[in-house]
Amino acid sequence: MTITDWKRDLCLILAVSMFFTFWGLGSVALLDPDEGMYGSIAREMAEGGDWVTPHFNGVRYLEKPPLYFWLTAFTTGLFGPSEWGTRLWSALPALGTALLTWRIGCLLYGPQAGLLSAIVFLTGVGVFRYSRVAATDFLLVFSLTLAMYGFVKAALSRMPAKATYKRGMVDDPLILCYLGVALAVLSKGMVGLVLPFLIIALFLYFTKSNGISSAVRLREGIYSPAGPLLFLLLVLPWHLLTAWRNNDFFGFYLVDNQFLRFLNSRAFVEDDVPVTTPAFLVLTLIWFFPWSLFLPVALRQGFPRLQSARLPAQRMHLLVGLWAATTIGFFSLSGSKLEHYFLPAVPAMSLMVGALWAQPFHSLKNINGLKRTLAVGGTGCFVAGAGLLLLSDRLSPQALLASLAELNVYYRILQSQGMAFPFASVAPFVALLKYLGSALAVGIPVAFILFQFRMSKASFATILCLAGVIAALVFRLLILIEPHHSSRAVAQLLASRSGEGDPIVHAGSLEYSGGLRFYMGRNIYLLNGKRGDLDFGSRYPETKYLYLGDAEFARLWNSGRQVFLVGSEERARKVIEKISIGETFFLGRYGSRLLYVNRRPGGPER
Repeated sequence: MTITDWKRDLCLILAVSMFFTFWGLGSVALLDPDEGMYGSIAREMAEGGDWVTPHFNGVRYLEKPPLYFWLTAFTTGLFGPSEWGTRLWSALPALGTALLTWRIGCLLYGPQAGLLSAIVFLTGVGVFRYSRVAATDFLLVFSLTLAMYGFVKAALSRMPAKATYKRGMVDDPLILCYLGVALAVLSKGMVGLVLPFLIIALFLYFTKSNGISSAVRLREGIYSPAGPLLFLLLVLPWHLLTAWRNNDFFGFYLVDNQFLRFLNSRAFVEDDVPVTTPAFLVLTLIWFFPWSLFLPVALRQGFPRLQSARLPAQRMHLLVGLWAATTIGFFSLSGSKLEHYFLPAVPAMSLMVGALWAQPFHSLKNINGLKRTLAVGGTGCFVAGAGLLLLSDRLSPQALLASLAELNVYYRILQSQGMAFPFASVAPFVALLKYLGSALAVGIPVAFILFQFRMSKASFATILCLAGVIAALVFRLLILIEPHHSSRAVAQLLASRSGEGDPIVHAGSLEYSGGLRFYMGRNIYLLNGKRGDLDFGSRYPETKYLYLGDAEFARLWNSGRQVFLVGSEERARKVIEKISIGETFFLGRYGSRLLYVNRRPGGPER
């Protein structure tokens, strides 16, 4: 690849990422649960100065390692709290992962396949959605991909064809593998160590030479003079400091939060409703759409016949297949898996699909598998699209809630609690489904027709356009659900009506309104709110005053101070009806939240 080609491909990847990764990053308010909480933790870290123990609403938060919070707190310190700054450290790692996928594809499959793999990665519907979520997941994806890139570089340089390679302390590419693993542990915990170890160990086992034991092969494959030292220098300080400052840290963080979470047997109860293994596998295909259509025929790009693989890079193709299969298989075994746990497998799946599509760009030989896939996929998408156009008007609120519950854990929680459809009407959702139906009915069939006329590049570009349309519909969906999920509107009203010393009380767990703390920059009292992410931290003494029982809340409400109560409709009304408190005045409904105050605001009493 020439310098000109390299610059051209880089510019193309950056251009694609501008729309699929960075467009509208700060246009939607932080969506609760989770986004508001993560933004609040970073803001408290930036303003409070404690970079060892994360805090949420002043309470110690030890559920997640600190890398995302460090990076977001740094951004917040520079630019102030904002939606785009809170989501930036999902979007930037997504771009970084695309660039690493490009480089791995160039090494293993060639420059054209590398470029297409990066584009495939960026344009899948799941990457578009989750690169806009303030969370730790894309830092894990980036870190795991960095580890795989370092291992690929090191393995290729150590193959017989590169026998002149010497293992130095600094120039060993395997140091990138150890760096990636360390960053993965600081992003998501022990899964960041387990996943790359399993992938590499399985690859070395299946490619072992005769007469060499698996243990020796593994030791030789991952040996680096400086790698383990770098890993320990990056990972140990935070874990040891946090354990020193927080009693029972390892028991909660490692045992309960990671090992027992994997088994869905935590002592600290969560509201999360996991997906079943069949649903997880189906959701992986849905979130990787439209490129998941090509996975069945693309699998051969990740599972080559090793006996006929003559070049070192061809044998390394197996690493890509094992990367995808091990990740999906590992999370399929978990009893607490959620729909987005497929994300670490997306770079590997993108590499296989990118390598598949690179073939007709070079030669029109041996493309029957891709042609058949387009034919079957085009037929299926046309039928699905026609079905959405014809039947979406019959969609009931219960059916729509069930569909949303399959895609998102929050709606599964609502379903498990017997809650009704939380939106005023299904009509806006039906309109989106009709647009989606039209795009499906046209996109893949047109791509098939173009491919039939040997216009493979135009066919690929048509699928990109379909991905762009779906991305725009997903973004419109986010705008549609924003008022229900976000606490920005109620926080803005509270900021304008409350004094600095006026208590604000949230009914129930604050993770469902974490944006309150983010947008207001002050701690919130919690009424019966120990359940969930703040349960463990509530056991430390310094913030016990924030947790109120029914009697304590009644005393506060009747104390003569101006007090505000905010919560979901079910919880807020239950407080008003069942707790013996004085006068209450209804200030309004803000999405899914009701707001009350104990002093007459000039409006009607409720």
